[in-house]
Amino acid sequence: MRLLPCIQIMPKRKPLPKWPLLIALLPVLWFVGDVVFVSWDAETDQVASADVIVVLGCNPIQNDVPSPCMQARGGHAADLYRQGYARNVIATGTPHEVRVLRSVLTGNGVPEDAIQTDDKSHDTIQNIVNSGMILQAKGWRSVVLVTEPFHIKRSTLIAHDVWGLGVTVYPSPALNSQNWSGLPVKAFNVAKDSLSLMLYQMKSLVGQRN
Repeated sequence: MRLLPCIQIMPKRKPLPKWPLLIALLPVLWFVGDVVFVSWDAETDQVASADVIVVLGCNPIQNDVPSPCMQARGGHAADLYRQGYARNVIATGTPHEVRVLRSVLTGNGVPEDAIQTDDKSHDTIQNIVNSGMILQAKGWRSVVLVTEPFHIKRSTLIAHDVWGLGVTVYPSPALNSQNWSGLPVKAFNVAKDSLSLMLYQMKSLVGQRN
């Protein structure tokens, strides 16, 4: 009698749960979404006549001269002032940033008496909060917000969150910047600011924006 071969039936493996993969993908999708937000319309200039131009400070000195970001932001704010979009300018940043930013503004035709300063800010949130105190004290209700393109969307979002509906914000990015020249540089700065936006969003979720 011929013996039939023994066939061993292996038990079916249970499919791995999908939720760990989904959880792992969430930060990636979040980051991608923020990259789209930061880069979308980043070069769109929405400038209009306003009470004041608020220009955000940045790393001030490079090789003993104002850094490219200072020259771009301060120069653009001065151009808008000379074109008559506002009669006042707020320069906001650290004491060092504000000194350099003031020199760029005055060197490009903005009178000293047209410049208000906030020299107590060390990041974008503080820039917006502290310049908002000046807006309130002066009764200003409309702002042209000046920074570089990769920074303009996050800054505008924070301005809307902090200043509220009582202040109209006109974003005006400084396009003529070394930090916005060439695809690799643009991509790096957009990615960097997207991470900063994620941090701001996480802080907002727990009520700790500052």
